[in-house]
Amino acid sequence: MELKLNQVVLHLLDPGASEPVLSDRAMDMDADLYEYYTATLERAFASDEVKNCRFLPDSAFAAEMAQNNDFIDLSRRIAGVIFEQMLQYQAIPAGDLAVVDFTADGVPFYGVLKLNYRPGYTHHTELMGNGRFSSMVPQRTLLPGTPKADEAALIDRTVRLIEKKFTLDDKKDFYLSTRVFGCTEALQEKAKLKAVCETAVAAVKEAYPEPEELDDVPPFDGGTETAVELLVRNQAVDNQISVEDVRERIRENFPLAAPKFEEALAETGVQENDRVTVTPARIKKLESRSFKTESGIEIKIPAELCSSDDAVEFIHSATGGLSLLIKDVLV
Repeated sequence: MELKLNQVVLHLLDPGASEPVLSDRAMDMDADLYEYYTATLERAFASDEVKNCRFLPDSAFAAEMAQNNDFIDLSRRIAGVIFEQMLQYQAIPAGDLAVVDFTADGVPFYGVLKLNYRPGYTHHTELMGNGRFSSMVPQRTLLPGTPKADEAALIDRTVRLIEKKFTLDDKKDFYLSTRVFGCTEALQEKAKLKAVCETAVAAVKEAYPEPEELDDVPPFDGGTETAVELLVRNQAVDNQISVEDVRERIRENFPLAAPKFEEALAETGVQENDRVTVTPARIKKLESRSFKTESGIEIKIPAELCSSDDAVEFIHSATGGLSLLIKDVLV
């Protein structure tokens, strides 16, 4: 991942004071600070604690971000909202808030990094008469020495969030997602893909109960599933599937199913503008269909051939059984 930092604004949030110390300009960055914040962001992106979240429709922060192009002012507003939570709930630790304007692989991001204070000691030297002595002085506002944010938000269209639970109103709860950014945890990528596929299959099966109604779906149980999963897979570009592209293909190929698909998809939590990341292994899995007989014989057929009468033929018997005829076998 290639990160480029444009500016960093640092605000001091110590509830022991009556108000936060908010900066009016960005920090002067030397090479060491640039490396520190770059490493902190990289570590946040790679963290196992990160949650993929989406803004709720009534998110005040999302609305503010959409209309406020003044980065310094936006950073001050974020700091002010967090400080209000710290004043209200003493369990939230004091710290400095670094708000970063940066790009990751060319994509614009805002980074919100909360660097909580650590207690520690520093040395202190005094001269007394002709002598000198050194001692240790406790410090309660030391910043992390390692490039790691205790709490963080990486924001583009969505929010990648690292947050912790603190005691709020007599119970442990999150405050960044619920009280600052107005977001909720999104579906995992695997769950998103499953929701898109299963919702599309169900909508098409409901709209076209007889497979013979579809020209490109073979008349066998699972044929509709094969055709729809293949349609979804074919929208993958660079291991990502655009939900909007899937919606367009459903409208074109299965127009009767489109309204039900869009209605049901909205209930799953998948957003219209989502892009679903698909692993190469999952793409490969979608490339074929497996069929297994009661005796344990298993046959795997490329998905695109399942809809080709020239390659295979699925034959329903009067008793409800299914036979598979494979054509042009080379022996």
